[in-house]
Amino acid sequence: MIKRKKSEEDKENLERWLLTYADLITLLLAFFVMLYVFSKQDTRKYDAMTMQLKAIFSGGAGVVVEGGRTGSQTIEASTLGPSEIEIRRELETQLKPEGQDNSISVITDERGIVIRIMDRALYDTGKADLKDKARVTLDKVAPIIKSLPNEIRIEGHTDNVPISTYEFKSNWELSVRRATEVVRYLIEKGGISPKRISAAGYGEYRPVAANDTDANRALNRRIEIIVLNGSK
Repeated sequence: MIKRKKSEEDKENLERWLLTYADLITLLLAFFVMLYVFSKQDTRKYDAMTMQLKAIFSGGAGVVVEGGRTGSQTIEASTLGPSEIEIRRELETQLKPEGQDNSISVITDERGIVIRIMDRALYDTGKADLKDKARVTLDKVAPIIKSLPNEIRIEGHTDNVPISTYEFKSNWELSVRRATEVVRYLIEKGGISPKRISAAGYGEYRPVAANDTDANRALNRRIEIIVLNGSK
């Protein structure tokens, strides 16, 4: 009887050891799967997932939106509200109701949500004063970006054709002045806080197309209104 009791205890101890071993193997498998997944993700997506997990474990409700980017300017979850794709859809609806205005596009890149407007929609050739049509466009943009917590940057870009006028001695000056005119309008008429908006002029040095044809040069002459993501 004593012998049988010892055998039963040994069997019970063995079963406990096997359960512990099985748990260890499962954890190791999960660990290596995570390493593999992380090796296939870019840093931005990893940071986005990390922020979401932090929010979840701290009792929040993290939201990761299109492109693996969180819609937040800080590490706090959900400060942007709707996802990037919803914001883009709203902007496109407001700016391109017929879907046929090729002078305006809404994209997402590493900087954030970008409203790209060709210069012909905003200014006369070689000028920086906003046209009436430009004001109508900016009046549609302002309420949407005003409702977001993110910082806004206005970028001015030109083609590589030199300019030298009484008002503008170079493309640098033209691109900066065009950007600041948009900033001024969004502050004075759109109600955007001056603390969260800035202007930058890049002249001809950040083209989106080769400056080898009239059509391509027209693509490079643009203003970009950028809802900056958290990395900027």
